[in-house]
Amino acid sequence: MDVKLLEKYQPKINSAYVNPGITLLLENFTKEVLFEFEVMIKIHSDPFQVPDNLYKLIKICNSFSIFTIKSVEEIIYCQEQGIQMASSQMESVVKINYETLQKEESIVVYEILKNASPLVGSMLTDILLNSSKIANVFGASEIILEKGYKPETSIDEMIYITMTAITGGFAGGFNRAILFVEDSGDFKVHRVIGPESDREADKTYEKFETLERNIESYLSQYKSKMNYFSNLEKKIKGITFKKELLVNNDLFKYSIESNATIKLPVSRFNEMIVNLLDLKGEVAISPIEIDDGRLAFYLCDNRYNGKPITDDQLEILDYYAKESWMMWQNKIYQSLLKKDAQIDPLTKVGNRRSYENYISSIKYLKNQQIALVVIDLDNFKEVNDTYGHEEGDKLLKGFAQLCVDNLRKKDSIFRYGGDEFVIILEDVKKEEIYSILKRINRKLKETMNITFSAGVAYGNSHEIDLLFKIADQNLYMAKGQGKNKIMIN
Repeated sequence: MDVKLLEKYQPKINSAYVNPGITLLLENFTKEVLFEFEVMIKIHSDPFQVPDNLYKLIKICNSFSIFTIKSVEEIIYCQEQGIQMASSQMESVVKINYETLQKEESIVVYEILKNASPLVGSMLTDILLNSSKIANVFGASEIILEKGYKPETSIDEMIYITMTAITGGFAGGFNRAILFVEDSGDFKVHRVIGPESDREADKTYEKFETLERNIESYLSQYKSKMNYFSNLEKKIKGITFKKELLVNNDLFKYSIESNATIKLPVSRFNEMIVNLLDLKGEVAISPIEIDDGRLAFYLCDNRYNGKPITDDQLEILDYYAKESWMMWQNKIYQSLLKKDAQIDPLTKVGNRRSYENYISSIKYLKNQQIALVVIDLDNFKEVNDTYGHEEGDKLLKGFAQLCVDNLRKKDSIFRYGGDEFVIILEDVKKEEIYSILKRINRKLKETMNITFSAGVAYGNSHEIDLLFKIADQNLYMAKGQGKNKIMIN
């Protein structure tokens, strides 16, 4: 049963400030120990003669149930003040004398560790090391998240930053990280960081002769429009699994439905998945939702060093996965805002920068079939040379407005440069494209006595960069065949 101190000490006990680090240390220690500590206190009869550290220790004893104050002795000599702690698990009594109580908190903690039993000392040291590790991880996360949230950082670079944190020795320390994105009801390998083989893993680890501390050097390795993050990605990017192969797994289903980061044995996966991804031992899964209920998840493992996945790794993966979800949403929102804001001042349609931002976001939005059209006005240079730029500007504005009037709200038009425009028809059937463009071209001829040539590419919205190249080549072919032509792949 606790012995209560006199009321005269209470104001000083209440106002004593205990370092939050010590509070965290004791909270974790309390979870580990199954025994209690008996505390004996010698305290000066004058509250103003009591060292502040003694009040802090009393406040700690009052706050944690593992401490029981067995005796309180009021004394008249300052130097006799002190505190003793003992338990059945301690080989000796820990004594903190007056001289130590007058020193810094860290000295008091050191004295407790030094005089505690090997069991208690090792438990406290282990908690201190883990707390330092977590502090280091969150220190690194400040740099990582600051870069990830920058407006100029693309979604793809944000993914690279996140996966670097998940696999870097300064944070998650996983050997491999694979990002799956839901695509037409299936899950497709989207981005990958990690070695392709044991040999590459050995070569990679040979480079780390010192501790990994220069985070910036890893983040700066990202290059715009990187085709692959790693050699492993070259090997497995684009691999697609039927959604039911994963969702039918009870543990995976639990992870998705509860938005929980978990680890599970490889034996719980379909054999085809295990073979294609070269899985061994156990993996960690961390789900995120991208947009409109569309799912993605990180699959991480320690494939090459063979170490078990630790609880710390799971916590770090969970933290970065959830941060990446927030950054992802932020980037999509920013891209859509930029699309609205970046308007060509002459034609009042999207400009080239708007187009670039739009295509960077559509890759990560709902997968759909689109038509990408590159248009060039026929004989526009002759109009400019003959009638002047003012007349040319009227044609550009008139054409842009004609397109806006004849396209659906969900379609987009951009002035790519000069008299060249890009139109994106979303969720459209291939057989409809020619009639749409033909109708616009006919009205252009009727109202402004000019025509256009167009190159069209039809395909998956996630392959929009490739579609542009095909459409541009088709435009070149259309103009080569006498203009006023529409070429569709």
